[in-house]
Amino acid sequence: MSKLKVAVVGLGAVGCATLLALARKGIEVHGFEQFRVGNNFGASGGRTRQHRLIYGEGGLYTPLLQRSQALWQQLEEEQQQKLFYAGGFLTLGTPDSPWFLAVEHSAQQQALPHERLSRQEINQRFPRLNVDKDEIGLFDPAGGILLTHELLLASAQQAQSLGAVIQEDAKITAIIPTEQGVALTLNGEKQEFDEVIISTGAWGKNLLPQLPIASRRLGMSFHIGKSDGFDSHLFPATMRVTAGRPMWNTQPLPDGKHFKFFVGDAELDEQHDPQLVATDATASLTPVLYQRLDRHLAEAVNGAHRTIIGGGTWPEAYTFDQAPLLGRHQPHSHLWLGLGLSGHGFKLAPALGELLAQAINNEINLDTAWPAFSPERQFADPQAVYSR
Repeated sequence: MSKLKVAVVGLGAVGCATLLALARKGIEVHGFEQFRVGNNFGASGGRTRQHRLIYGEGGLYTPLLQRSQALWQQLEEEQQQKLFYAGGFLTLGTPDSPWFLAVEHSAQQQALPHERLSRQEINQRFPRLNVDKDEIGLFDPAGGILLTHELLLASAQQAQSLGAVIQEDAKITAIIPTEQGVALTLNGEKQEFDEVIISTGAWGKNLLPQLPIASRRLGMSFHIGKSDGFDSHLFPATMRVTAGRPMWNTQPLPDGKHFKFFVGDAELDEQHDPQLVATDATASLTPVLYQRLDRHLAEAVNGAHRTIIGGGTWPEAYTFDQAPLLGRHQPHSHLWLGLGLSGHGFKLAPALGELLAQAINNEINLDTAWPAFSPERQFADPQAVYSR
């Protein structure tokens, strides 16, 4: 049993995963969340997230995705709750689109099961999707959708069953590194810990202003199908990546009738607008975002009501090379970062949380084992051919 006393600040996807991973190791761990666990304010909002094993971002992520999938399955068994809905993941694009080629190359390089589908085959198998005449598909049978709020709550409950302590409505106003650890000013009172992990997502710069992240809000909308054909097997999670055309994404909901939709340009971005603070911006769909979603839905999906029955914007923190910040926040050896997930976050969170727990327990050195994620790295252009 470790004698460490650890704090996890921010209980979104990475925070809950880290809390659970530390609790599994018997470490005394306290989790602090400024809202409620499973809330709809942060990057995990919006009910679902897609999962895909074939990753155009590079083979570096494949073992993390596989480990995350195993940890979700373990959590489902422990909590007796369905959190992942299979159905596969479909990437649409023209055969010469850089991002489509990157996805196909990743599948081949990692020897992952996949199918290359013609437009005709897509129309037959997934009739609710509209596919341009020159587009084809790459189907990842390991893909599906994750229930975000349920997964966070299940992680927190499992961590508590193992001894973790959670405090909601927790306002951290100061982080004070000391020689022996880190002091937090929490709701006006000082508490001391041996190690502290900051996993506050887009709110990270509120606590650590010099972090190399910029946040954005991606707009999403919810819709109802007019008839059948919207369950996860006939209407899988899909991303369209054809170069020079709008990038859009569909995600079915478990009831087989409703689905989520978003387009890549439907966002408010701190990098494009220096006056914007993403966490302070409206969570509602602006008229511009509403019009984009409405227009592109008609192009992407058939057999659905165009009426937007729900939606909003959720803040995500991006690094300048679109890889996570995972490791010690130098020069403070007891302060750790687990943020800047750059759109990767939910599907990678269980594995990243486990890595942080292993590092805090002196089982691995993150800087040498995962240098691409080191907070001390030199930032370059994104390695992925598709820039998030």
